[in-house]
Amino acid sequence: MTTGPTSTALVDNVHKLLSVYVPNNSRDTYKNLLASMNVKSHGKITFSDYKSHQADFIRIPNDAPVMQVQELLNRHWCGGRPSLVISITGGAKEYNMKPRLLRAFRRGLLKVARTTGAWIITGGMNTGIMKLVGEIVQINPDRSRPIPLIGIATWGCVSGREDLEVNGVSVPYTKTRSNNTRGEAPLEPNHTQFIFIDDESVKKYGREIAFRAKLEQAISGGFFSSKTTTNSVNQYASLCTTSSLRPENSAPVPVVLLVVEGGPNTVRTVKEAVVENNIPAVFLEGTGRCCDLFAKAYRLYNEYRKKIEPDDEIAANIDPNILKKRYDDLKSKLREELKAELRAISGSTDTPNPTDNKARSIDTTDYFQLVYDCVHTRTNFLNVISLNSRHTGEPDIDLVILQALLNATSDSHGGKSVQRKREQLQLALEWNRVDIAKHVIMKNEADWNIDLNDLFLLALRRNQVEFVKLFLDHDFSLTVLFRDINKLLTLYDHDVNE
Repeated sequence: MTTGPTSTALVDNVHKLLSVYVPNNSRDTYKNLLASMNVKSHGKITFSDYKSHQADFIRIPNDAPVMQVQELLNRHWCGGRPSLVISITGGAKEYNMKPRLLRAFRRGLLKVARTTGAWIITGGMNTGIMKLVGEIVQINPDRSRPIPLIGIATWGCVSGREDLEVNGVSVPYTKTRSNNTRGEAPLEPNHTQFIFIDDESVKKYGREIAFRAKLEQAISGGFFSSKTTTNSVNQYASLCTTSSLRPENSAPVPVVLLVVEGGPNTVRTVKEAVVENNIPAVFLEGTGRCCDLFAKAYRLYNEYRKKIEPDDEIAANIDPNILKKRYDDLKSKLREELKAELRAISGSTDTPNPTDNKARSIDTTDYFQLVYDCVHTRTNFLNVISLNSRHTGEPDIDLVILQALLNATSDSHGGKSVQRKREQLQLALEWNRVDIAKHVIMKNEADWNIDLNDLFLLALRRNQVEFVKLFLDHDFSLTVLFRDINKLLTLYDHDVNE
């Protein structure tokens, strides 16, 4: 008999709690944000085999504004801006890694994600490399710091998508196992968020590639594009205007593309990221197809290029017409050398189920040109880690990923301007990797002869003890730093705000 009043009281209490902890203006802001993206459906997914895990999702048109999607991720889904985004692409069909490679991949991915507080982006399906990444993230030993795993998929390729035609409610999802339906795949249950791109196509893979590339470009904010030098006064001011450990949500974020195996769509994804959006890529050579194609192209191109341009001074004195002829010959020779690898790409698909021969025959894409555009225009954005059996030991994938970001902040000939040196040191601070700062970035005493007081202050504010020691070892003075009393006060203000 008391069930009714008790239930009413409980509901009233819930409403009171919501009114305190979820202000109306916050809910209104969220609703307005969804409306600005023209969201077609949204809610939470509860996976049948993982009832304790829920994943947020939205379904948006392919022309939805990426800045609003970025705001949704930063402010509502992921709790703030990341210090790194790892975008993983590769084969979507079933793929079994060799044990040695799997150990290295698992260890490296978890280490870099946990060290840097990274987001991971995949295609979100429960197949191929996406399934493997989900399984790896699921074994993250630090449950207090979950790794955001964001799936971006084509709506028309999601198995059981009719169950997700909801607005703002939680729905069970039972299609976690493939039913071998051509052109469809189930969702991977360890992802924490899903963004479905609905261009009204059905069972056509790859329709999310362009949107995903634009979103990653928006997140990176031109991080690896040419930047103007900022004077130390402005740099210090920007550090003092925020009390958070991370820069503001709108600040640029380094994004790296990690490629494992892969087929035609993977080649397109790499070209879009590297050439169009200035995002560095890491290829795991030895995993097959796309990775082996790029690895071979990268090595041969650099080998041939050295014969054409031994150094900058000689290249500057070569007649432009002669130089063009040499590069045309290089391109033709490279195309011939890559015939077998190109055949492996164009002769197979990058979807869970192969398409028929008729559909395959109409693919007239020149995959060599896509690869050549990457190696010719963005050499320092390409990084290869060999996982072939002839190499002993397990590679440090986490170090290679971070090294790729450092390479992208160097010029195409490996040089480092003062501004780029500062950017690299700030990356190391973001990752809290003092070993990289010591042994990779600031290897020589002369490297420290630039104004780095703002980064010294940043290390102090973040309580990064090893970095503070490193600065002190190179004669950075606390007395000089805090001669301005306002700088000292900002350090205490930061602690109070935290």
